Amino acid sequence: MLLNDKIRKAFDNDLLLLVHHHADVDSVASAIGLNSIFEKSTICASDGISSHGQKLASVMNIEIMETPPEDWDGTVIVLDSPNPEHCNPVPNSESILVIDHHTKIEGWKKGTKIIHQPHRTSTAEIILDLILELNLDISKSCANALLCGIYTDTGQFRHANGETFRAASELAKIGADPQEVINILDSERPMIQKTTFLKAAQKMKWMQEGRWIIAESRVGSFESGSARLLILLGADIALVSSGNKKGDMRISTRASNRIVTEGFNLATILEEVAEINGGSAGGHPGAAGYNGKGDPEAISEITKQKCIKSMKQLA
Repeated sequence: MLLNDKIRKAFDNDLLLLVHHHADVDSVASAIGLNSIFEKSTICASDGISSHGQKLASVMNIEIMETPPEDWDGTVIVLDSPNPEHCNPVPNSESILVIDHHTKIEGWKKGTKIIHQPHRTSTAEIILDLILELNLDISKSCANALLCGIYTDTGQFRHANGETFRAASELAKIGADPQEVINILDSERPMIQKTTFLKAAQKMKWMQEGRWIIAESRVGSFESGSARLLILLGADIALVSSGNKKGDMRISTRASNRIVTEGFNLATILEEVAEINGGSAGGHPGAAGYNGKGDPEAISEITKQKCIKSMKQLA
């Protein structure tokens, strides 16, 4: 059971569906899923949406508010954000509900209602169960959106478990079309994204540690996609950082299935980096991110050394 009386009542209000910064497909799909069910709902992206997230919103003909209001009279539903830093600014509201599947969730003010299921491989799966528990009908377009979220957040099912396939099967029964999902997500990449990925590969530095290869690079944007690229090129661990003139920086990390199955955990490593440098971290064993202040190269080096230490323990 996901719902108690307080959470059920939260859905009676006007809903602001807040996705995290540079929202990925899982976050956007989860918002679209709820938006398709609840008429009095608005999707808001506080700091942009990824290219695939934008494509999904475009295909589903969904409008997204760019700047959140300072105050919200109804319920703010925060999707796929383990802490407030990942989606700030969060509007002032007497009713805030966080729905998330990351390993660790923290920093939310007292009284925040939370649905936290770290064993799920995507937030979209939790949204599916929530809608079913509310006994509401799911349209084919909603089912397609949720399947997009599951498909991408599991790395095309490479990180899936039994619950993942149960949810995907349920969505297929409702009307989700796997081929339509693939067509949405396999669209032509924007030129700026393609050139960024090529620059990430060009700037890549790598080293071998025992059986494992760790690679790092620096880009101006598209950190997560660049990190995935380095894994496809053969790395077991990929660290891609970026920074700006204000001193803000972030790191996106990815790990191969092979090293994750042996116990390597990126989420734990980036949480240790956050303890050292401040900022916020969140994610999963095979994919995690960090946002903070400082020199991207220095923080990336700290992250790399912690990864190497963990890799040696696997040997």
